[in-house]
Parts: sequence; structure tokens; C-alpha cells
Amino acid sequence: MTSGSELYEFGLASSGKLKLRATARLAEGGPDATFEACVLLHEAARLERRAVEVLPACPASTRLAASVEECFCLVEGRNPPGAGEVWGRILREKRDVDGGTAEALLSRLTPRYEASRRGFAKLIGSCTTLRQLRIAGALVPTSAAERARAVREVNLVLSKFPGIPGFWWAAYRLAEAGGDLATAWSALSRGHRLDPDNRQFTAMGVLVAARALSAGDADEHIRRTRASLARAGAEVCLMYALAEIELARADGARARWLRAREATSIGLVQARSGELRRELHATQLVLESLLAGQDPTFDALYLAGLGAVAASAPPKSNVIELLSWEAERRVQAMERRAAA
Repeated sequence: MTSGSELYEFGLASSGKLKLRATARLAEGGPDATFEACVLLHEAARLERRAVEVLPACPASTRLAASVEECFCLVEGRNPPGAGEVWGRILREKRDVDGGTAEALLSRLTPRYEASRRGFAKLIGSCTTLRQLRIAGALVPTSAAERARAVREVNLVLSKFPGIPGFWWAAYRLAEAGGDLATAWSALSRGHRLDPDNRQFTAMGVLVAARALSAGDADEHIRRTRASLARAGAEVCLMYALAEIELARADGARARWLRAREATSIGLVQARSGELRRELHATQLVLESLLAGQDPTFDALYLAGLGAVAASAPPKSNVIELLSWEAERRVQAMERRAAA
């Protein structure tokens, strides 16, 4: 059996290899190589955290050193907000370490973190449209002109700090609102690569893939998602089911409906909120109608406890489209976390 210390050493070695690869990509220059370096550095940061967590009894200085390396990876990975989260942990952890040791551990990081933080703060301060949207608690402006300004500002931030997952989420939402599904998919995919454990990115990625990609590419993407549904979370299961329903319009309807129904059953086991359970149940009822050769009706919404949604729907609304819209609205309402 592998010991905690062996796993710790393996994690550090793996993180070191990723950092070396990232350094090489950064040396290449250019936006694509820089983004790939950011992906590598974010994975290195996660490995630094996991490495120290496997130690059964971790000295305070070792824990602080791991946080310093994690923060440094995020600074170099062009993610000042992510680095800021870890910096707060560093300030707490260094209280348990003697001053000389803490100072030595932080000597390389502190000036890099402060320079990154100041540069990011100055840039955000110049983005007037994004500041106004944040104050209003919105992410997508209602007017096309304001949306265009928001797109320019988001792209400016990403040109300087391409490692911030939340700004890729913002780029996705703005592109989707403008009807540019190709750009929306590209942005969402990049955010997901930086933060693969974020269920919001995973869930929306399944549905956007069904709309933005060719049938073959979409099938490949959702096939990979299907393999992990048992641990993916209820949101992902719901979006997977809705993606299969959308793709069923083109081919293989019955097989897709059966896979979608199975996904809703898996999702109901994992669901923790009443609203999510109701949406999964409604999707199940829609699928039962489809499998029986019947057109879904609003009864599916009423029977699942979504009567308020059904009652406020415009006349002649498509039940499946309405259910998809409601599910998207709820997942996107989590975007304060994604856009952090």
C-alpha cells in the first residue's frame, strides 16, 4: 500500500514536471502557448494542494510551503483572483510558523503576487462597463451596444490574464447572448480546462456542445460525460439528458431518449435541492411521453411540481424548450461562483 508520504512526494514531482512544461510554453510566447501554460500551472496548483492533503500529520511549515507554491502557480498562471484566495490562506497559515521560516518561504512569492494584484486591479478599474454590471449584479447587458462594450472589456482582461476561469465564463455568456455559438463553446471549453472540477462549466458544456458542435463531435463530448455521470452531480446529469433530447432531433431518437432517461434517474440520486429534483422529474416525464410516441404536454411540468413555470409560459410554448430554458437559467444563476 502506498503511504501518505509517498503520495506527497509523487504529487510534488508531478507538479514540478508540469511547471517545467509551463515554463517552456511561456517561453514560446503568443496567446495560445500562454493559455496552455496557464492550464498546466493550474493543474500544478491543484497537485500542490492534493499533495499536502494526503499527509496524515502535516507540519505547519510544510503546509505553508504548499500554499506558497500553489499561490505562485496561480500568479504565474495569470489568475490573480485565484491567487488571492490562496493568499488569504497563506496569511492564516503563517501565524503557526516562526517568522524567519515564513519570511524565507514568502520571499519569492510576495513581490510577484503584489505586482500581479496591482496590475489586475488597475485593469479592472479601467473596465467601466464590467464595473457597472457587477454593481447591478448582472453579467449580460440587455442592449447590443452595451454588450459589445462588455465583450471588448472581457477580451482585454483575458488578453492580459487568460488564466481566470470566471472571465472565460463571462466570454461564453456574452457570446451566447450574441448568438455566436462557436465562440461561446470555445470560451466555455477554456474555462473548463482551467477549472475542470467546476460542475457549472461541465453542466453547461454538455448542452452547449450539443448546439455548437457537429453531431460527431458533440457525441464524442457527451460520451465522455456519460462515463462519469455517477459522480458528476445532478446538474450535469440534467444537462446531459437535455443534450441527448436536443441531439435526438437529428438521429437515433429512441436510443438517445433511453440514455437521457437513465441520466435523469442517476441525477435524482445525487440531487440535493428541490428545484433540481423537480426539473429532473419533469425531464423524466417528458421522456416517458417521447418513448411512448406521444408529444410532451405541460402536464409534465405540473406533475413534477413546476406549475408556476407552466402557468407563466407564453401560449403554444414548446415544453422541451421551456424546460431547457428553465434548467439553463438555474445553472447560470450560479455564475457568481463561476465568475469569481
